[in-house]
Amino acid sequence: MHSQKRNIALVLIFLCLFAAYVGFSAYLFPGQIILIGDKTPIELPRLFALKGENSVSGKEYLALEPGENSLTLNFLGIIPIKKTQIYLLEPTYVRLGGHSVGVILESEGLKIAGFYPVVQPSGIETWPAREGGLQVNDVITHADGIKVQGIEDLERLLDRSELTLTVKRKGQTFETKVYPADSITGDGRQRAIGIYLADPVMGVGTLTFATADGMKFAALGHLIGNADIEASGRIQNARIVGILKGERGAPGEKLGLFDRSDTKPMGLIEKNTSLGIYGTLTEPLDGPLVEIAFYDEIQIGPAEIVTVVEDNRLDTFSATIDQIFARREPTNRSFVIRITDPRLLQTTGGIVQGMSGSPVLQNGKLIGAITHVFVNDPTRGYGALAEWMALEAGAFDLEQALESSSLPFLI
Repeated sequence: MHSQKRNIALVLIFLCLFAAYVGFSAYLFPGQIILIGDKTPIELPRLFALKGENSVSGKEYLALEPGENSLTLNFLGIIPIKKTQIYLLEPTYVRLGGHSVGVILESEGLKIAGFYPVVQPSGIETWPAREGGLQVNDVITHADGIKVQGIEDLERLLDRSELTLTVKRKGQTFETKVYPADSITGDGRQRAIGIYLADPVMGVGTLTFATADGMKFAALGHLIGNADIEASGRIQNARIVGILKGERGAPGEKLGLFDRSDTKPMGLIEKNTSLGIYGTLTEPLDGPLVEIAFYDEIQIGPAEIVTVVEDNRLDTFSATIDQIFARREPTNRSFVIRITDPRLLQTTGGIVQGMSGSPVLQNGKLIGAITHVFVNDPTRGYGALAEWMALEAGAFDLEQALESSSLPFLI
């Protein structure tokens, strides 16, 4: 009896370990893979296979179509575990950036920053907006069906006794009614609903690259503002007028100047994502062409970054890639970079705010961009992979890839 219980326990332990192996292997296998020609084999975990239109095993050729391929990671070739996208592409070049840019991100509507009581002529305090169910960070997009872009658009409608507001909150859109009230202020009597509006999100960052034609750009390598709010904005040319040097526990900062009222921006922001901001430049970027390096080409060892530390002059500084993380899904923390250049360490102390988006080069290819600094060690920080940023920016010519013939691929 004792022997039988021991055997059952061993079987259960084996099953648990087996299930853990299957789950962990599937977790580590990336959800997106970008391949160039037939240079890099896909490494599959043992007992797994990729299945698309053609069933494959770890020792057979997988026929991939140029462009995007949707496949499933299967255990023992029959049990679907995870979906993955494989992009088979040609070598891709982009225009190298490194330029400092002013970033201005504005909500598409009126973003609420807070509330205040409306004091009526009778002395009674009311809270029209709060009583209408509005909350901080809500965005008012329309009032009585009329689009509102600025506070003046809303003020023109406050003489109405009732307003139906269209509001966005955490990805959801709804309508609510508010009742503007007479208010006594230092400027006399006026109508109000009692809201404070948020200022646009502004700061200094770095342009990573533009597409080969110089028109589509990628910058920063991380999200700005609030991901729940649909936003538009622009980038402006900026110049660096000073550096607040970083220290352990106190990240430094680039001090930049740009004109937010300039009627001709450097570019228009179309996407604000976890991998940075993307959009279209008003004039082509005339930077050198550099090839995109892919995950399997990145190595632990020497690298370079391109950034601006004075005025608008581009400089190249030495660095080292200390660690490369498994490529499971698009993230802005794919590798750890350490600044080694004595000039940059003397000037900035390492990575500082405003350096996000600075291109990282290795062996003459663009491997990614700086995205974050370690607060307790400003010489080190994280970076995002160039392949994912290029995919987000539309740098890969998928139409040209589709004109090529399909290639067998060893996995």
